[in-house]
Parts: sequence; C-alpha cells; structure tokens
Amino acid sequence: MITRRNFTRGLLASSVAAAPTVRADDYPNKPIRLVVGLAPGGIADQTARNIAPRLGEVLGQSVVVENRTGAGGAIATRMVASGPADGYTLLTAFDGTHVTIPAANPSAGFDPLADFAPIAKVVDSAVLISAHPSFPARDFGELVRLCKENLRTGRGTIDFGTSGVASTAHLTMELLKLRLNFFATHIPYRGGGDARAQVLGRQIPLMLAAVPTTSGDVRAGTLRGLAVTSAKRTPALPNVPALAELPFPELKGLDINNWVGLVAPAKTPAPIIAKLDAALKEVLASEDVTRRLINSGSTPVRSSPELFARQMAADFNQWKRVIAESKLRLDA
Repeated sequence: MITRRNFTRGLLASSVAAAPTVRADDYPNKPIRLVVGLAPGGIADQTARNIAPRLGEVLGQSVVVENRTGAGGAIATRMVASGPADGYTLLTAFDGTHVTIPAANPSAGFDPLADFAPIAKVVDSAVLISAHPSFPARDFGELVRLCKENLRTGRGTIDFGTSGVASTAHLTMELLKLRLNFFATHIPYRGGGDARAQVLGRQIPLMLAAVPTTSGDVRAGTLRGLAVTSAKRTPALPNVPALAELPFPELKGLDINNWVGLVAPAKTPAPIIAKLDAALKEVLASEDVTRRLINSGSTPVRSSPELFARQMAADFNQWKRVIAESKLRLDA
C-alpha cells in the first residue's frame, strides 16, 4: 500500500535524484517534447499549449506539444516514465491521470512515486458539470431529482461523459452519487475534448470536465453549466453556482479542483529540474500567459517541486478513500 508519507517521500526523493557531476549550463540545446496524455481540447492540452511558446522563449529552445492518447492518459504516462531522464521529454501531468489512475489501479503500469520527478504545478481548475441545452434538468438539483426518478420508475439511467476511467471528473461524480444517493452511468472517453464533442452532438446528455474544456460553450449557450465543484464560483463562469452553495447539506465545504503540472522522468538531474522550475515561474509571471489561463477558467498557482509533491500525496489519499467507499472496481 502506498501511504501518504511514503508517497511524498518518494516524490521528493525522485525530484532531487541526480549524478553530482551533471551541469545544466548547456541545457537545453535541442527542442523539448511536452507530452499530453489526453485528447486536444481538455485542460491538460490547453494548459500545455498556453505555456509552451513562452516556456520555449525562456529556455531558448522550442517546446513542442505532443498528444499521446489512450487509457485515460496512462499510455503517455508510462511512455514518459520509461524514457530518458535528460529533460528533453516532459509530461503534462494531470491529476486525473497522474494521481487518480494509480489510486484506482495499482497495476496501472507506472508508479508516481518512483517513476517521476515533479517540477511544479501550473494551474488549478474546478470540475464543471455541463449538459446539452435539450437536457430536461436545468440545474444540478433537477439533475439529482431526475436521476432518482428515472431509477425509481425504471426509465433507465442518465449517461455522463468524462475524460476517462478513474479521471478526477469520474471520481467526482462517484463522490456526488455516494453523498446524495443517486445513480448515473459513466461513459469514459479519450479526453475531455472527446466527451465535449459527444455532448455537443447529443450522443450523451451530460459531462464533467475541468472548466476550460467547456467554459466557452457555456458562455456561448451551446452547453448549459449546472454547477462547479470549487468552494466558490469561478470567475470564468460567474453565473454557474458552486455545489457548496446549493441547498445540499452533504455538499457543504466541498472543494474539488483539477490541476495540471509538469513532471520529468525519475533521476532527471536536479540542476535540470531546478532550471525548468525557474523557467516555469518566469512563464507564469507573464501577464499574457496568466490572462489566457484565467480567461479559460484555470487559476495559475505558485508552486515548486516540494509543494507539487505534497499536492499529489493529498489528492492520492482523498481519492483512495472515495474509491474504497464507493466500492469501485476500476482498471486504467
């Protein structure tokens, strides 16, 4: 079993593992691959594409975003974990891949303790529950009532899409079902962008994803925002209520956020990790970059390898509890 203490210790140890003679003076001297394990359109992809141009300018080399989809992001995560620890292949770590998949499935094929060196978290973003305008529930309370009524009358369950099995969006809905005693059927996709396309095309009525994935659709009226999972409303969607403010005592104090950060393969030299961390801080100090991130529905954060490691540990333990309480059987 991965304990919180061991999880944090492993991440911190991997972030400083390095040969003592390695120098970062000439790093980087060729383009850097920034791998995204989910389809274009979701928060991980949007964050990578928002920071990559400026990160390349700061580092003096191109930073090329590459999407490698499959298994909710686990395929890309395994690929980067097994790659060279030279700083030229980095992973856009998304909590739905980097924490919840190994929390749900210890045989996922990668170990977030031993296989990665954290660089820093980049953004936080609430989970947005959105629906096609044709969906009869006009708010979250109506959604819960409709799910319960359908189950009681035998009219079938309501489908909801997410970026994949064991994603944060998936486990968020499982947590809500557990607390409010309703049922809905999970439909996993290869990324939030794919789930979005299915809701817009009316193949499914409902989805959960980080705010940037569908905030533009909600503002345009092509999707309806039912609620966000952060403690307060997000500035990107001020008219969409936070679950914590709704008349459900079971949801008081609820505050769930997706996050995106950067990690490198374990044993990447500590001077390279430090250089990437410093470059990322400079990127997030850019007014243009932070404005784009905020407008999309994300919140840029101040971070470090150590803070990022602690975040992963806290989230890992939270979702392990949800999985156990929900009696979920999940495979990556």
